[in-house]
Amino acid sequence: MISVAKFVINFLQKKGIKVIPVYQGGAVMNFIDEIGKNNNLKYIVPYHEQSLSMQVDTLARLNGFAAGFATSGPGATNLLTGVCSAYYDSIPCFYFTGQVGQLHLKKNRGVRQLGFQETDVIKVFKPITKYVVQINDASKVAYELEKGYHKAFEGRPGPVIFDIPFNIQKTQINLNNIKKFKIVKKNKKSISKKKLKIKKLVNLLNKSKKPLILVGGGIKRSSQEKNFIKFAKKNNIPFVTTWMSQHLFDHNNPLYLGSIGKSGHRSANEIASKSDFIICLGQRFAVKNILSDFGKNAKIFAVDIDKNELENGLVKPNFQLKILLQDFFKIILKEKNILKTSHIWTNYTKEVKKKLFKVFILHKKKSEREKHISVYNFFDIISPLISKKSLIFPDAGANQVWFFQSFLQKAGQTVINHSGHAPMGHAIPASIGGYYSKKSKGKKIIVFIGDGGLMMNLQELEYIKNFRIPIKIVVLNNRCLGNTKLGSILSFNGRTHANDKKNGYHPPNIKDISKAFNIKYFEFMNGSKTSLKKKFREFVASNNPSMLNLLLSETQNVAELHVLNRENKKFFI
Repeated sequence: MISVAKFVINFLQKKGIKVIPVYQGGAVMNFIDEIGKNNNLKYIVPYHEQSLSMQVDTLARLNGFAAGFATSGPGATNLLTGVCSAYYDSIPCFYFTGQVGQLHLKKNRGVRQLGFQETDVIKVFKPITKYVVQINDASKVAYELEKGYHKAFEGRPGPVIFDIPFNIQKTQINLNNIKKFKIVKKNKKSISKKKLKIKKLVNLLNKSKKPLILVGGGIKRSSQEKNFIKFAKKNNIPFVTTWMSQHLFDHNNPLYLGSIGKSGHRSANEIASKSDFIICLGQRFAVKNILSDFGKNAKIFAVDIDKNELENGLVKPNFQLKILLQDFFKIILKEKNILKTSHIWTNYTKEVKKKLFKVFILHKKKSEREKHISVYNFFDIISPLISKKSLIFPDAGANQVWFFQSFLQKAGQTVINHSGHAPMGHAIPASIGGYYSKKSKGKKIIVFIGDGGLMMNLQELEYIKNFRIPIKIVVLNNRCLGNTKLGSILSFNGRTHANDKKNGYHPPNIKDISKAFNIKYFEFMNGSKTSLKKKFREFVASNNPSMLNLLLSETQNVAELHVLNRENKKFFI
């Protein structure tokens, strides 16, 4: 005999989990007790369940799978933001919520609530999970766990939630009598039909003179980065990326042309507008990626496992193929009849990259005349100083745009970004999760976050302080909510509300925060390239947490982004 709580923990251990984010509460303590008694497991305790949800998400992104535990009611609903991120970015993970005992469940009584902190987790989370279930029969725990694990990875991956009443957690079950989940093999379309479509792709590719590949986050989710590079290199096809895949490739790769979209690279958008054939792999046609004239001269061949994304309406592919990317590459890499792309085209793409990849040189000159450094100059200077062995966490907001436009990525660096839900403040708790991942050993952990984002999960600095986790936090401090301020200026005839000191947003004192949490403080506003390099090297060198307050101009940043959209109509909406 074994309790449900212990069975669950043993199941997670068998799936390779060693670190579990938890937040204690009356309805979840049975699980946490079992984790605590297990010498092969470690729990980490953030200061808010939202942080917990983001740590689970990060551990899953880096380790392949992860799980976390929160209590009932507000503990469960506080998970919502991180679960959304995992769902939109296709991250396979488990979240467990404790629930009131079965006697206190409202069921069909028509009342809003019966038990203390009772919340209908199923209804709350159903739209943003692959599978959510309340386990009310202890004998079905194995069945539901196995089913949930299958669902998390099946097709397009995503999060799964188990809501388990308190009395069920303690219930003893006989391992000989438990029900097991059996995977029902679906009738798949004949692989020969998919091979025929890939043959068509090859024929179209051979007829094209200006082919291009658009790579999305599906490449990472399916672990096909190496196969993709093999395919692109073998056939000499240049490629562009979305934000979700931009970090997967060395930016010095001659075939890599940048990230597309309104907040991407001019080089990538220019080439996409000139291409006559675009292969889209594992990417959703997202609003921020797709310009109004995307692929206007090109036939588009889209490959994805999610049929709904292939038909989302923003772009109408000429051809589409619903297939797992691992199966796609298995077939296409065996094709021997693909003609190598002409060097006339690839030489042209290289020239465009040379001229347009670096961001907004003219704007830099303007900002250099001001007392604050340009954020674009900053990234130009510090990118070469960041080790290949680094985990990098750009937070959501204007700083995310600056990072993806300006940071020059090296092979070996890992970037964790939340592109779909894009919650401000995720980078701090995510970096803590990253520290406990399998891939953190020997790596520097660097966060780029705005002053607004820093305040969203400020409490987690206490965890960083207490455990002396050597996370390096760069605060891109423009003392306003830059993205929304820009939006207000453009949308409301220059009026701004609730986004700077003059109208309700009070920027934090970064130096005082650093002091309060006993985190070593650095500051930079302007100066020579040499002085910035010296300070940044010192900032990343120590084995303790440190914070760099990069003082940016409020007006400079808004003006640069405004000019970007106004003057580069050829490339941007």
